[in-house]
Amino acid sequence: MTSLKLLVLEGSDPLFLGHQHGEIFRTQIKELAEIRMERMCNVSLYKKPKDVLELAAKHINILQDFDVDLFLELRGISEASNVSLEKLIVLNHYTDLRDINPHHANLLSTQESSSGCSLIYSPHKILGQTWDIHGSALPYVCLLSINKTVVFSIMGCLGMTGMNRHGVAICINNLNSTDAKIGIIWPALVRKALRKKDAILAKDEVMNAPLGSGHHYAIADKNNFFSIETSGTKKSMVTDNADKLYFHTNHCLCKEIEKNSYIRKESNTLWRYEYLSQNITLDKANTAQDIFLALAQVSMPYNEKTPHNTTTCGTIVMDILGAKILACQGIATKELLKCPQVTLTLNH
Repeated sequence: MTSLKLLVLEGSDPLFLGHQHGEIFRTQIKELAEIRMERMCNVSLYKKPKDVLELAAKHINILQDFDVDLFLELRGISEASNVSLEKLIVLNHYTDLRDINPHHANLLSTQESSSGCSLIYSPHKILGQTWDIHGSALPYVCLLSINKTVVFSIMGCLGMTGMNRHGVAICINNLNSTDAKIGIIWPALVRKALRKKDAILAKDEVMNAPLGSGHHYAIADKNNFFSIETSGTKKSMVTDNADKLYFHTNHCLCKEIEKNSYIRKESNTLWRYEYLSQNITLDKANTAQDIFLALAQVSMPYNEKTPHNTTTCGTIVMDILGAKILACQGIATKELLKCPQVTLTLNH
């Protein structure tokens, strides 16, 4: 395992921000784009690259209408890395794209059956998650610091989870929808929500977004916590209780969202949720370090013999009051807590 890479991007020109990202990670973005294309052709019903790219292209104008700056940033990544916008849409929006087919639920490959993430919120104002996906994505995990907003990401992606200088933090985990459709690429929604000065405004951004498929969004600041489940056509608040320990994995807690969702074959989401609920109590969730190590208990190791199988490719925990982030590539360990690269202090 290599150390987690941090790329610091600053400036008011979104195209320039994208150019920096694309230039520095050019080789890795090309590699990951090809991996994601192969994965789409393997685990979805879109078996031809041409069909995948045509599907991806339908998301470009939606992104531009949703937020022109994020569209320009992605275009900058495309120009500098020489990877097409369509391929970058696949790289960013992979989990949602693979859902877009009404008959896909029982036909997908079981290689990524457990893919999703495990999430913990502590009322001590700590929010963290694992990022579980095909293990071939593990070398491409990174942190991006973009104008004092820090996001956990993969190279070529706008950002998947993170915290801004106002102490607004957001985590996500995947839900599998039967009503997936063309919509906004979800990393753009994460980034747009992280522009907000408080969790209430960030929550409103999610509730009003033109979504494509299912996710669970957890949003917190020093005063608030919101848990939102979505499908391709529905959104529902699960809880807004900021004073209670909370867990989420990859199945719905809301019965209404559950009607348009399913659990993948061989998924261990129910086991992970049960383990966290039974073993992680409030006295074991006092600090970011506590949450970091608790998430290791529901993490999935990389197996080089089956590199595309579900793996915990990264872990991130955000201490909102302390303005600190713990993050690592792969599974959290006690040894990683001693490494300077896993702690990043933000200036609120």
